Amino acid sequence: MKTIKWLFSTVLFLGLFLTACNKDSTTDLTASSQQLTASEDQTTATDLYEDVDDQVDESIETRGGGANDCPIVTVEPDDGSYPRTVTIDYGTDGCEGPNGRIRKGQIVVTVSDTMSNEGAVRTVTFVDFSIDDAQIEGTKTLTNLGYDDNGNVTFHRTVTGGQITFPNGDVATWEADHTLTQIAGGDTPFFIDDIFQITGGSSGVNRNGKAYTVEIITPLVRKKACPWIVAGVKSLTIEDKTVTINYGEGECNAKAVVTLPNGTQHVILIHKWW
Repeated sequence: MKTIKWLFSTVLFLGLFLTACNKDSTTDLTASSQQLTASEDQTTATDLYEDVDDQVDESIETRGGGANDCPIVTVEPDDGSYPRTVTIDYGTDGCEGPNGRIRKGQIVVTVSDTMSNEGAVRTVTFVDFSIDDAQIEGTKTLTNLGYDDNGNVTFHRTVTGGQITFPNGDVATWEADHTLTQIAGGDTPFFIDDIFQITGGSSGVNRNGKAYTVEIITPLVRKKACPWIVAGVKSLTIEDKTVTINYGEGECNAKAVVTLPNGTQHVILIHKWW
């Protein structure tokens, strides 16, 4: 009888032990999944709203579309005075632009003054606008702060009410508060040679409903000649755990390396949600 009781106790203990281990393992996998999802959603949000800036800069500079007259850019008033409103219209069917992306809908830009002047403010909103069928919402504001101590032009940039609705219906939100310092290209009238360093932070809710915050710990580097951020490091905190997102050392590619709290690393593709 004692032997039977001993065997029963041993089996019960092992069962409880294995159940606890399995629960811990499942919890770890779930946490890692949320961390990766937040990292992917955050880098996607950064990429899409950077893309918007590129489209605004290019449309204002060229004042027109490509061979198919898409997008159609209208300026009101069109007499060179300020404030002015610029509407960038890609139509309901959309058109393919730089980097093979399909854009639809409208970007509406209000500008208080030429953006090279200190105090100038540019506000961007959206009307049924999407990039590759990911719908973009919110308000993006850019303010010229003048020159810093090193003689570089700086800008304050915010995103409020940012929301991305992915093609499958998932929704992620994003808010950002950044300082941009122009470190190259300021002596030419073209945006394509501009290079910016970006500092500050952001926050959001990933597509699974989990909130996160982000701090830029090594300034991000954005070259307008490249569609992606090429360098810099962010820290992302979700559910009291912190991961890092490393954009590399200057190479132009659509990749970032995410390091999870347990030390494992994952390469994620920017602007990928399918």
